[in-house]
Amino acid sequence: MKNILVLNAGSSSLKFAIFSGRELDEILHGQVDGLGSTPVFAAKWPGGTAHSGAVPDLPRDAGHAKALAAVLGWLRDNHNGPETLAGSGHRIVHGGDIYTGPVIVDDLVLANLDELRSKAPLHLPFGISALRRMRQLAPELPQVACFDTAFHADQPDTDVRLPLPRKFHEKGYHRYGFHGLNYEHVVTALPDLTGKPLPKRLLIAHLGSGASMVAVKDGTGVATTMGYSTADGLVMSTRSGALDPGVLIALMRDEGMDLKQLEDLLYRQSGLLGLSGISGDMRELLASEDPRAQAAVDYYCYWAARHAGSLITALGGIDGLVFTAGVGENAAPVRAGIVNHLNWLDVAVENQRNVAGEMEISPPDATCPVWIIKANEELAIAHHVRRMLKG
Repeated sequence: MKNILVLNAGSSSLKFAIFSGRELDEILHGQVDGLGSTPVFAAKWPGGTAHSGAVPDLPRDAGHAKALAAVLGWLRDNHNGPETLAGSGHRIVHGGDIYTGPVIVDDLVLANLDELRSKAPLHLPFGISALRRMRQLAPELPQVACFDTAFHADQPDTDVRLPLPRKFHEKGYHRYGFHGLNYEHVVTALPDLTGKPLPKRLLIAHLGSGASMVAVKDGTGVATTMGYSTADGLVMSTRSGALDPGVLIALMRDEGMDLKQLEDLLYRQSGLLGLSGISGDMRELLASEDPRAQAAVDYYCYWAARHAGSLITALGGIDGLVFTAGVGENAAPVRAGIVNHLNWLDVAVENQRNVAGEMEISPPDATCPVWIIKANEELAIAHHVRRMLKG
């Protein structure tokens, strides 16, 4: 099989990676950041060779469509044009109730995705835009949509249903869960990395700018912190996480907030940024001597552990814990802060291992191992593309 291109479009970025179609070895990866303002391009080959700087022929205020065209041109100039590809995979945040697994994209699929925009208005438009543009630029190349919600599709009704009148559930108002592509990667990669079977009761903490946790039993997700939207659950960089709905009613009634203002408050002004008044970036908060920064970090760890306790209840115990994504992989004080609240469950980290960022950071004789696994949504997508094209 020829190579596989993977695209992951965010609100202001476009990540890309190319994998060999045979072994799924990564050939190169890169991204364009700063879309809509000042685009910055970076790419790297596994051997360590890197390229960075301005994107060729890309204007300052370019969006995803122009960025994708520029990336494809750069790939072609570096011997990875469309003629070298078997297909392209796309990270799509939401599949709704329609798509609970990857799908080869045609006009009907694209129309269905457009209908789902309202379920994830801050995420879906970018993925759909990249998908639509890729079909225009390489019309003969198969496109495969892979969904973050799919990993959670088999959760029990008690974990999915919202306590609202049944008619709303039938209209699609229920818990979906997100970050599923990376959860899938962790579940697949962990046994290979440890040389041991997957723990029966596994808790995975995807801690990045967006953050969630999932309870995995016998390899299947059974409960997660994010629900109908990506604003639910854990405190995040600028998103509130779980919030008493009565507060929203009061903000509308007493503060005169409209829908747009509420959305901006919950998604862009809250979380770590709102708590600290300094930044939503965990790196800045950990480096700050301002007591508000430390208070925000403490709050983040405490409530992450509270949510972890809920998921451990769904599992009936815990046999393993994984930290993944930007904060989970790189912020040793956060990992320690969360685990310290779980010591009563015999969950612990060894300080030296944790600070060094080793793969296994728990004591050697731990009854509940704790690991750090690098996030890799792109590899999970490449697996799906290869399987779909072969199938």
